[in-house]
Amino acid sequence: MHNRRSAVASVTLACALSAPLALGASPARADEVSDLRANQELLQQRLDQLAQAKAPGNPFGVGGPPGPTTVQTMGGSFPRSFLIPGTDTSLRIGGEIRENMLYWINGGNPNSAHNTNAGQTGQLNNIPLSHSGAAAARGHAVFSQSPQQSKLNFETRTPTAWGEARTFIEFDFANLPVAQSNRTFAISDNISLRLRYAYGTLGGFLAGQANSNFADSDASMEMISFSGLVGDAGHSRIPQIRYTQPLAGWGIGGALSVSAEQPDTEFWSPLTGVTGTFPAPAAVAGNPLKSPAPDLTAAWYIPQPWGHVDFSAVVRPTLEIKDGVNIDKTYTGFGGHFSGDVKPRWFDWDKDDITWQFTAGNSIGPFIGAGSGNSTIGLVSNYTAGITRGNLLVRPVFAWGGTVGYLHFWRPNLHSNIGFGIYHEDINTLHGVVCAGGGSAAQTAARNTGAAGCGLNKELVSAGTNIFWNPVPFVDLGLEYYWGHRLTVGNAKGDENVLLSRFRVRF
Repeated sequence: MHNRRSAVASVTLACALSAPLALGASPARADEVSDLRANQELLQQRLDQLAQAKAPGNPFGVGGPPGPTTVQTMGGSFPRSFLIPGTDTSLRIGGEIRENMLYWINGGNPNSAHNTNAGQTGQLNNIPLSHSGAAAARGHAVFSQSPQQSKLNFETRTPTAWGEARTFIEFDFANLPVAQSNRTFAISDNISLRLRYAYGTLGGFLAGQANSNFADSDASMEMISFSGLVGDAGHSRIPQIRYTQPLAGWGIGGALSVSAEQPDTEFWSPLTGVTGTFPAPAAVAGNPLKSPAPDLTAAWYIPQPWGHVDFSAVVRPTLEIKDGVNIDKTYTGFGGHFSGDVKPRWFDWDKDDITWQFTAGNSIGPFIGAGSGNSTIGLVSNYTAGITRGNLLVRPVFAWGGTVGYLHFWRPNLHSNIGFGIYHEDINTLHGVVCAGGGSAAQTAARNTGAAGCGLNKELVSAGTNIFWNPVPFVDLGLEYYWGHRLTVGNAKGDENVLLSRFRVRF
């Protein structure tokens, strides 16, 4: 996304630049102007990088063939925007229509409508286990297609004395109908709107729903599978307030950002299974979890001519279990993340790119993007109704994960990706409370089917490769192979092999 300085910043810079011409050139003054310009550009880049996942590739062909080298702004302050009459606000309307098609060679779910996500927030967490009998057998030869990831967004930018004010809101159609018969496609595919992003900024301040400050979308590999490789840092989108400060004024590269983000204590217990502070209404009776304070993050993002690096940290200060009668305990989670990309520029391949991420932490939960359900658990416990404080057992879950990806352009309008990701969490069995050992028929069945905590994911692995063709700059067709592997606490395994394709038109 190409950014321009606000009108106020432009006037300020023009005055600063004209003064030396009248009074004599001042190297110190020129350095100040240069720093101001660099800070403004870095701030815009950081806000873009954090606030919404990038659109991989070059959707409008800007900068090289086959598209134009510039974009007409239609009177607005940023590409493809127009000035709203009678205001200083520039508006851009955008989005995409896409149709995804998936074929599970094995590892699918034949009874899930709109199952267009083979990755970490989709089928990967729920691959049928190899000893699950009918479930594994029915996972072969499953086909699904949907336009549910089509999007519509609106962006505004307005110059102010406090810096540029921006808003961004985006919807897709990932939600299934609230009321639906047992034949979803009997008449019409009535999927409904879902809010993805909704945030506003003023200068370096941001408030609303955006990508977590802990995440780094610039280090994620482009994939057709909606959630990408397992092991990326999360959350993908979360309510938050954040402040970003460029560091050039202190002679330090990059920008520092801090945020307070919506918390969610999550655990597994024999009474509740996997749950968080905010389950679906009436889903978990007597839920003892609370979240008294936000999760806190800090990140240092450093752009370079060859790519970028990003360091981030998170503290989850109040993971609380409190039932109001017997239990009142608070735990703290923490973790770190290192990511980036490098453009190697070997063999004169200027667009090739290597990406990586690594994340680890104690009770880090969803700050490693391994999805929900049977993964990303911060705590495990023997909590049951009426348990006393002296008998309560709680253990934090240490987790780590990472990804690596490689992008190669065969031609200006033809490119491929290949990558690998892994997620691992060390779930304490709490002396047999989680997935009790033993050789009884019931215990063996639990390990094979994933019951009684045996189905909690101990390790998830994914790999994929794809190819994308842009017949015109704003249209792409893609084909992808995706492999996923699931290992549970009960040491049961499951695998998926999936072929995916996509047709997408952006506007």
